[in-house]
Amino acid sequence: MNFVQLDLPYYDVKSVLNNMLTRKIVQWTDLNQICINTVIGEEDNFLYGAGSLFYDWKNGKEVYDEKGHMRHIPAERETPLKEADFTVLCTVFKNTVFEDLYNVLKENYNVGRVRLMKSPPKTCLSWHVDDTKRIHYPIVTQEGCFMLIEDEVKHLSQHTWWLTNTLVKHTALNASLEDRIHLVATLLD
Repeated sequence: MNFVQLDLPYYDVKSVLNNMLTRKIVQWTDLNQICINTVIGEEDNFLYGAGSLFYDWKNGKEVYDEKGHMRHIPAERETPLKEADFTVLCTVFKNTVFEDLYNVLKENYNVGRVRLMKSPPKTCLSWHVDDTKRIHYPIVTQEGCFMLIEDEVKHLSQHTWWLTNTLVKHTALNASLEDRIHLVATLLD
């Protein structure tokens, strides 16, 4: 089965996230990600695990492509990160509903990175395969937002927990006119 609904508690994190964004406590990366947890020594860095485990998006360089558009090229990490190293809640999420949510995930599953992932309107991810399965908790979603795993298409309802089989070809798309935001946890087993 590619989609399995999980029995975990409801969390109203949208208003807390909006408040944190408005007050500039957190901000989206170029990759539209915010890390809930991090590695020891990076407790104040909610961007540390954004994107690739092999590239450092915080350090890199700005380059212009052949069309004159500026792009950020991340630096390669000397030592790639490991999902299992993400064991510490980022400082900014302590004493918030995100801490409660993170603790429930850790109590029930062996999780690696836990990130907020935003899909802007009218966007689609590449057709790809991940190294691990993922748990999704849609925070903001609407008609026109789907996840496709192999040949199965599913709208993941807001405030429901889903175990997704991302070990096979899959993508996510936002065909709506609003942002789609999911909390996504990597499973280590």
